[in-house]
Amino acid sequence: MGPAEAAWDLDQRHGLDRARDILALVPDAPDDPTSAALHTYLRKAEEQERATMRPISYEPQRHLIAWLRTCLRSGLRLVVAGVELRSTNVALNTALVAGSDPVRLAAKISGWCEAHCWVEGPERAWLADIIDTALTAGLYRWGLWYSDMPAGPRDQWSDQGWEQVLDLLRARDDEPVVMSYSAAVRFPNAAAAGQESLGDRWYDLPKSEQWQAAMDGLRRGRPWARLAPDTLSDVTFGLPVTVYDLLAPDRDDRVRAAADQEEAAPL
Repeated sequence: MGPAEAAWDLDQRHGLDRARDILALVPDAPDDPTSAALHTYLRKAEEQERATMRPISYEPQRHLIAWLRTCLRSGLRLVVAGVELRSTNVALNTALVAGSDPVRLAAKISGWCEAHCWVEGPERAWLADIIDTALTAGLYRWGLWYSDMPAGPRDQWSDQGWEQVLDLLRARDDEPVVMSYSAAVRFPNAAAAGQESLGDRWYDLPKSEQWQAAMDGLRRGRPWARLAPDTLSDVTFGLPVTVYDLLAPDRDDRVRAAADQEEAAPL
């Protein structure tokens, strides 16, 4: 997410110190090819930094920073004060803290669309207003122009479907709307309903029963996936830790406090 990229502040010219700070949180585990490679790149970049002969090649540093950025986006294991974190969760939480409501919604869509985030009927108009604001500001795109030929003119339009989403959300206020990701298991499904034991018998249920069972399952088992004014920023991805926390002077205290808060939370 954009807010996390800015907060990590990894630039090519002055990023070696920041890379050291970040990789201090990444265990140098020989059995983890990603972390082992990153620490190898760091050592090579440090050797380049100590070099006295000219000209100096900055390729090791550029390689390190480019690869570290990629790994932070795709999911890097971090350990702080004995607490394990994932960089993807940290990035999404940073968007929740630093972003506007449209950015927070984008974070929830990015992180939990496959988990079937949903909005209850009374909040449908609220959600539509956030999407409308994002589209007006250009944060979300109505669509995009593209070319169906290499290096050809961008004369083909791909609608992103937001108009249909807004129409659906504003059509009524007495039923929930649920996210469903086309590349994963679509809603409603037996897993969401907590009825995997039914096996193929799930598909014999009427569509209305499937929907109600899955909706009840979401409300019961995934309350964190509900989108509402009181959950959009306050319900976080894993522990409520951001990039700002990890770069703060009292980093360890912040992370321990977040872990303690999670353990003390009622089940």
